[in-house]
Amino acid sequence: MKRAVTIAAAVTVTVVAAGCSSNSEGEEGAAGDSSDITAAAVQAAQSYQSAANGDDWAKACAMRTERYRHGSVKECIADNAPKAESPEPSPSESDEFPPLRRADGSIVRAKPKPSATGPDKAKTGEVKASAPQSVPAIGDHPAGTGVLVEYTVTWPNSTTTSRMAVRVVQQGDTWLVDQSEDIAASDEAHGNPVRDALMRG
Repeated sequence: MKRAVTIAAAVTVTVVAAGCSSNSEGEEGAAGDSSDITAAAVQAAQSYQSAANGDDWAKACAMRTERYRHGSVKECIADNAPKAESPEPSPSESDEFPPLRRADGSIVRAKPKPSATGPDKAKTGEVKASAPQSVPAIGDHPAGTGVLVEYTVTWPNSTTTSRMAVRVVQQGDTWLVDQSEDIAASDEAHGNPVRDALMRG
């Protein structure tokens, strides 16, 4: 009888040990899957912002959810693509004849026309993405992953850093952007700027 109890106890320990080993492997597999999902979300946010910064709206609009596009991809491109500058100045931009004169007799010159490629066009640096985190649904935005994107903006006389929070959601095997918000100073002050910025929208 004593021998039977001993054998039963040994079998129980073996089963428990096997169960622990199986659970451990399952947890590692789940963690690996979660890591892959997070990496894909970060990559999607980075690719989207790089496309938007480069005025590649065909790519950027295709990476938005239908809700965030506010229509078709074609309509999104038309709404966001930079407008071509007219080679000829409009009447309001050219000098009039006879010229306008001030009370003191001096001529009022037209304001120079901005150039799409001149010094008024800022240059953006490489986009970096980090700090992925789960963000709950709010308003029309579904639950997803919030990602911090950063890049420099260089003007002729200054360089600043833009920080934005991007909400990406998974639709099938594809990650799409559903929200993008500038990170304000108030968001930074609370310690979780990505979540705070995305929960405003």
